[in-house]
This record gives sequence, structure tokens and C-alpha cells, in this order.
Amino acid sequence: MTKILAALLLLLGTSLAAAPQAPPAAEWKKFTSRPGHFSILMPGDPQENKETKQTPFGPSTSYLFTARDRGEIFLVGWVDYDPKFKFDVQKELEANRDNFVKGVKGRLLTTTRASLGTNPGIEFTVENDQAFFRSWVYVVGRRPYQLIAVSPKGATPSPNVARFQSSFAILPAR
Repeated sequence: MTKILAALLLLLGTSLAAAPQAPPAAEWKKFTSRPGHFSILMPGDPQENKETKQTPFGPSTSYLFTARDRGEIFLVGWVDYDPKFKFDVQKELEANRDNFVKGVKGRLLTTTRASLGTNPGIEFTVENDQAFFRSWVYVVGRRPYQLIAVSPKGATPSPNVARFQSSFAILPAR
């Protein structure tokens, strides 16, 4: 998930410092990732980033899709670990949260248990000097997914945050 953090920090620097005039609303569309086995509503066509790196546990590949709408940023991503790497689900959820908070130099405000059907997850909120973050992490099988909605600090998150999160669905394996 380090790719998610790096991309997010870059986006924060460019998006949240933009002119105060609101851009026109993006058209929200259903985005489907066949390799990721999910669908979600996102503003416009998301930008894709992929990074594979070697870890002490074997190679891992991170995927990240990012889109923006009216000063907010929406991200969804997942990690594919080496099949030999075994992880504890609860520790994976907490590590994703803790690494995210550290990566954005934020302060953890809330954390609660969540689920996606029968799949375990957590929901948490974070703030830093620039932004307010709401994130969900779910572990589905061996794959952790993370959804992140970013709003400028001091702004009320739009209804699109709930729209984004509630639309996330895992697709049946083919």
C-alpha cells in the first residue's frame, strides 16, 4: 500500500491547493476492474497505477485507481501478495490503517470494525494539516482492498463519499 500513500501525497499537493473556484462536477460512472474482481462508482475515468516490489515475504503488487470531483479525491486499490506469504487478517487491517496514518502524517480520529458481506474490515478517519480522510480496508480471501475519500480540511465531505463507499462490490471469480 506504499504506492497508495505516495500517490495520495502527490495528489494532495496538487489538488487541495487548487484555486477556490469549484470545478464542474464530474460524471460518476461504474468502474469495473476485472483483474481486481470489483466494481465501484467513481467520478470520471480513474487513473491507474501499478507497482511490483520485492519484500522479505516475496513479491507484492499494488494497484491504485484515482479520480477527483470538486476538490475531493477518491481512491481504490488492492495488493496481491506472493501466494506463499501468510498473514493475520486483523493485523493486516490494522497495519494498513497505521501505515496510512503515518504516510499522510495524520492523526487517527476514529476506527471501527466494518465488513463487506462476510469479509472483515475496518473503517477509520484521519486528518492532517491539509485534509480529512475517510478510509475502509477489507480483506477478501488473500487480498486487502482499501478505499479512501479525501476532502479538504474544514470542508464538509460531500454525499459522494457515501456514494463511493456503498457502491463497492466484489465480483464473482471467473
